[in-house]
Amino acid sequence: MNEILPGILVTGASGFIGRHFVIAVSGKFRLFCIARRSQKEVGIPHLANIHWLQVDIANRKNLLNAVRHIKNHGGVDYVLHLAAYYDFTLKENPAYEQINVTGTRHILEISKLLGIKRFIFPSSLAACKFPSHGKGLTEESPVDADSPYARSKRKEEAIIGEYSEFFPCSIVRLAAVYSDWCEYPMLYMLLKYWLSGNKLMSRVVTGRGESAIPYIHIKDLIKLFLRIIEISDILPRLAIYIASFQGSVSHNELFETATRYYYWHDIKPFQIPKLATVLGLIIISFLGRLSGKKTLEQPWMAKYIDKKLSVDASATYKALGWKPTTRYHILRRLLFLTEKMTRHPNNWTFRNEVLIKKVAFRKSTTIYDILTELRESLVEKIEAEITNPANKHRFPNYREMYSELLKWYVTLNYQVVAATVRNRDRSIIPIYAKEIAFKRYMDGYGAKEVRDFWLLIGKTMRESLLTRPELKDSKRQVDDYIILTSQLAADEFEDAYEILENQPPEELPSTKVAQLTSIENLKRIVQQLEDVYSDSLSNQLRREDTFNNHSFLIKLSTQDK
Repeated sequence: MNEILPGILVTGASGFIGRHFVIAVSGKFRLFCIARRSQKEVGIPHLANIHWLQVDIANRKNLLNAVRHIKNHGGVDYVLHLAAYYDFTLKENPAYEQINVTGTRHILEISKLLGIKRFIFPSSLAACKFPSHGKGLTEESPVDADSPYARSKRKEEAIIGEYSEFFPCSIVRLAAVYSDWCEYPMLYMLLKYWLSGNKLMSRVVTGRGESAIPYIHIKDLIKLFLRIIEISDILPRLAIYIASFQGSVSHNELFETATRYYYWHDIKPFQIPKLATVLGLIIISFLGRLSGKKTLEQPWMAKYIDKKLSVDASATYKALGWKPTTRYHILRRLLFLTEKMTRHPNNWTFRNEVLIKKVAFRKSTTIYDILTELRESLVEKIEAEITNPANKHRFPNYREMYSELLKWYVTLNYQVVAATVRNRDRSIIPIYAKEIAFKRYMDGYGAKEVRDFWLLIGKTMRESLLTRPELKDSKRQVDDYIILTSQLAADEFEDAYEILENQPPEELPSTKVAQLTSIENLKRIVQQLEDVYSDSLSNQLRREDTFNNHSFLIKLSTQDK
C-alpha cells in the first residue's frame, strides 16, 4: 500500500454509493473500507491500496479493532460516512437507532482517535418536508420530515454538529442518486412499468403526473465529495451542502423522455386518479406479502402523489465551486439508462433488484458477531473436549500437542470457520486443507482424527449459537454457515489424505515436499485472515508465541490489546 497517498475511511463501502466511490478513487487514495458484505461479494477489485474491513458499525469493540488496523497501515485523513439504514415500509425499525444514530456516534468517536482532517456525512433531502408551492429547499432548510428515517437523520446531523468541535464536518444532503444502470429503486420501479411493453401498465402515470423530486448522477456526487476533500482547508468547520441539480423533475417529464427513447415515438400517458392509485398500491402490497415476495410499492407512497420536492442549491455551487454536469441531468441521461436496459437486460435487472431485496441485518453478520464474542470461551471448551480422557482414542495426536500450540490451532481453525461466515465465502477452506493436510499426514495423524477435529469445532459452535435468542428460528441458517462449512473442511482433508495415500510422500520430488511443508504457506493464510478481518488472530493472542513442534515452526508477531 502506498502510504504517500492520503487515506480515507469509507463506511458503507458495499452499498451503491460506496461501491462506486471506492472504484472511482482507488488510484488516488489509500482506502479503508468498512462494510457488512465481503469485498468479493460486492465486486470491488483487490488492490494494494484497498483494505476491506467487515465490521458492523453498531459494534464498538470491532470498530476499535479496525482503528488499530488503520493506524498500523498509515492512518486516514478523511472519513466518508455512507453507512445507513433505510427501508420502504415507513415503519419504525430498531435499525434506524442502532445503525444510523448509534453507529454514526461510533464512527465519530473513532474519527477522534484517528485524528482526521474532515468528516463528510451524506444526509438526505428526503428527510426534509416538501416545501410549499413555488418554494425550494435550501441548505438552511430543517430536517423536519415525520418519518423514522427523517428522525434518525435529524439526530445524526445534531450529533455531527457536536463533534465539529473536535474536527471539521461537512453535511451533504443528497438528491435521488442514480447511475447509468439506474440503481435508484423508485426510478427503477417507474421505468419497469413504463418500459414493460404492457399496453396498460406502460402508460400509467399516477395523479396528474406532477410528482417531482431532484436527481443527481453518481459521477457528479463523487466529484462533489472529491471537491470537499480538495478544498477542505478553506471550508468552514461545519456546513451543510446540497448535492443536486436545481429544481426537480416530474413524473410527466420522466415518462415523456423515457418512453420516447425506448419506444422511438411519443406515447400518451394514462393518468390514474389518486384514490385508484391508493387502492392499487394496497392490492400490490397485499399480494406481495401473501406470496412472500417483497414489493417496493407501498400504500404510503400515495401520500406524495403530485407533490413537488424542489431545491435551490445555488449556495452550495458558490461555496464549493462545483456544479452538476449538464450531460448528467436525468432527462439527458435517460438515453443511457434505456440503452443499458435494452442491451443488457439481465444485468440491468440484477443490479436494481438486489438493491430492493437487500436487508440491513444479515444472519451471517449476527452469527459472526456472536462467534467473535464467544471465541475465547468456545476455544477453551473445544480444548477441554479434546483433552478429556474419554477422548484419548479419538484425538491421540492432538492431545500430545503442547497446550499453547493446541490452543493456537483450535483458534486458527475456529477463525477460519468464522471467516467463511462473515465473508459468505468458503473458498479459503480448500486452500487451508491443502496446506495443513500434508503436515498432519506426515506427523502420523489419521484422516478420521483430523475429520473429527473439524466436526467438533462445528458442533461446539452450533450448540452455542442455537442457545442465543437473536438466532431463534435460525437453525437452518446456522447449519448452513457452520455445519456445512465444517463438513466441507473435513471432506477436503479426507480428499487430501486419499491423494497422499495413493502417492506416498517418499515418491514425491524433494522440491515438492519442501513446498508443501513450508511454514510460509500457513503464514500467508494467517496474514490473509489478519488483513481482511479486524479482530485478527494476532489480536486474539496476547503475546508473541513461538511454537516448534516436530520441526514445524509457527511464529506470530502480535501486540497486546
